[in-house]
Amino acid sequence: MMAPMVAGSLLSGIPSASARDDRVGSAGHSKMPEPLLTESITDLDGLDANEVELDGNAFGGRSAAAATVWQSSLEAEWRALERLGLALEVGLSGATGSPSSAVVSLQPAVSFVLVHDQPLDFHLMAEVTGRVGESREANEPIDLGEAAMPVSAGFRAGLRRSRLTIRGYLGSGMGAHSGHALPLRAQAAVLVEFGKDGRIGFAGIESDADWARRAPLTLSPDVVIRGAFLHLPVNIGVAIPWGVGARAGEPSFGILLRVTWELDAID
Repeated sequence: MMAPMVAGSLLSGIPSASARDDRVGSAGHSKMPEPLLTESITDLDGLDANEVELDGNAFGGRSAAAATVWQSSLEAEWRALERLGLALEVGLSGATGSPSSAVVSLQPAVSFVLVHDQPLDFHLMAEVTGRVGESREANEPIDLGEAAMPVSAGFRAGLRRSRLTIRGYLGSGMGAHSGHALPLRAQAAVLVEFGKDGRIGFAGIESDADWARRAPLTLSPDVVIRGAFLHLPVNIGVAIPWGVGARAGEPSFGILLRVTWELDAID
């Protein structure tokens, strides 16, 4: 008897679809901008169950040892319930000139929304991500936006004011050797929308400090063009990550291309 009452109390804080016109950034406004390297598991400000998003990613870069590395992946995100998000990413990565080094990986993830403050347009979620199938050292991921540890967990938040969005993350990892004593991870992004109601897209800069890496800090400018102004459910984004102070064997810089298909409220 107590469990249904608790579940009902948790879910009652999420407005129904008919009430979405009252929240900041819903009707007449685009979704909250999402950074490319440090994205959330399902939309941070999403309200409706059964939203589906597909992401195709291609990353190419150079390591501090001048090797050319690459990674491609396909990710599916599903908001199974109003507060519960699930994701699965299948990736293939390696280095040019070395076909035997190609590695297939699976990355399941889950998120749970803790706060939707509609008047403030502030949102908070908890998330857990795992990664299996890789044989590289934990502190030498190819993709500069990828967590160094096989398992990571933390809290992600976002706040939007007019065209300006600030997003952040704080968490930690486990499951492998860390480049520092504490494998903490902190992320931040400042993004500015352009076009009427932000429908054309947004641009900004994001940072990822992962102390499981020997060189923790990654910085990246982002640009995302939204297809909404053309009535298309496709967004195209480009990021240019730079691994500050990367050492031999670690990725130092690259280019990330992401194509996102948004299949909202699939019945």
